Amino acid sequence: MSKRIIESYKKKLAAEEGYIVSQRAGLRIALCYPNTHSIGMANLGLHTMYELFNSIPDVVCERVFLPDKAEMAEYEKTGTPLMSLETQSRVKSFDVVAFSISFETDYLNMAKMLQLADIPVWSAEREEHHPLVIMGGAASFLNPEPIADFTDVIAVGEGEILAFQLVDAIVDNVSKDEILLSLARIGRGFYVPSLYDVIYNDDGTVFDYLPKQIGVPKRVGRALASVNPKEGTLRRALKRGETELAEFLLSQDTFCPSTAIWSPGAEMGDRLLVEISRGCSQGCRFCWAGYNYYPPRVVPAKDILEKAREWRSKTNKIGLVSTAVCDHPEISTILRELRAMDYRISVSSLRLDQISDELLDALVESRDQQIAVAPETGSDRLRRVINKNLTNDEIVDICGAVFDRGMLTIKLYMMVGLPTETDEDLDEMFVLVERIKDRMLEAGKKFGRAGKIIPSLNGFVPKPNTPLQWDAICEERELKRRIKYVS
Repeated sequence: MSKRIIESYKKKLAAEEGYIVSQRAGLRIALCYPNTHSIGMANLGLHTMYELFNSIPDVVCERVFLPDKAEMAEYEKTGTPLMSLETQSRVKSFDVVAFSISFETDYLNMAKMLQLADIPVWSAEREEHHPLVIMGGAASFLNPEPIADFTDVIAVGEGEILAFQLVDAIVDNVSKDEILLSLARIGRGFYVPSLYDVIYNDDGTVFDYLPKQIGVPKRVGRALASVNPKEGTLRRALKRGETELAEFLLSQDTFCPSTAIWSPGAEMGDRLLVEISRGCSQGCRFCWAGYNYYPPRVVPAKDILEKAREWRSKTNKIGLVSTAVCDHPEISTILRELRAMDYRISVSSLRLDQISDELLDALVESRDQQIAVAPETGSDRLRRVINKNLTNDEIVDICGAVFDRGMLTIKLYMMVGLPTETDEDLDEMFVLVERIKDRMLEAGKKFGRAGKIIPSLNGFVPKPNTPLQWDAICEERELKRRIKYVS
């Protein structure tokens, strides 16, 4: 074991508060984020699962990250097997290796981490003594097939409900095969690739999936937590006599996903992050979050504000995380009370049609100098195609309201390669950005400074379970031409 890596991990821990080092015996889960510690600790899914797993009696959960550049060099130089952060234990010694994956680009990092841990990358090559390898997170909602052969179990749904079902199945069964079959037979939430035969068409596309065992569903449904996901778990806890877990569940009206470990050295580590709602009601035809997290659900304001009060002694910054912040029916109350606590408020990217004066005032108070919005395209016609019913005139007026409050830097999320897109639509991007720029310069005269327009340009990628999922992605050469055309 490398002393340098151990020292590096202990240095990270020394800068954190709220992590758990447990000496109790029980089911040991290595919660893996397939990117570096700095990036992983900005992920609310990781915080949520860490808190959930460690709330279950007889479960010990520790974090594991992709080593940073210096650590990776030391791992490869010394041949040290991948270790957990909390106790620097070998990952392969855990009972479960659970990956929380938000982005498809991190699939390669998952394979790299398995290699570093000396765990066979291919699930078919693992034996009974190897840990159970499970994948969850947003990427499991989209397309798990690229790494299905690496994974024993894929969690198709939200961790607030699946964490307890996973632990139940492991505790109630003896062998790995029994655990996998038990999970698969739940019918909703767990996809076990090894229990299916895949039949392909001549062109390599999938024709059908055939279950290998009786009771294994042909299609695996998503498991979505309700506003209060605890009820079924509470019944199981009471039935099993797990009083500690039952008391934990009864103490919460809802589960409020938020920062669980204070890690100021991480990205966005200087603020409390709170997920205030999940899903979106607008139905933009390209948006995976709106459809895969449907129906929209909100966390009650009282739970959000209670969490904010708990953390106020650590920080005066709070980030409200949501696909549609202003969709929250109690957003006025939330903003008013957070401002009364003297919080500096930041938000994830905003829907243009819901930027309220109240929210802008809160952001100005927080001394935010930049706001991110998503026109998607410069064409009114193309915006109607994707069911984003805003006009360029409305977008310019909304951006003007932002600039008039002194926030003179704006980031614009735009796409090329959308279905039915023409060069005339691309030309409209120039016109829209120029109009926003003129409005920014006009407002800047009042404040004696100029701002900045930051366009972010990406190619359209059709996502599963959306109305545009079968629209072809733009051919690579043509996509590059369009990006160059508008750059």
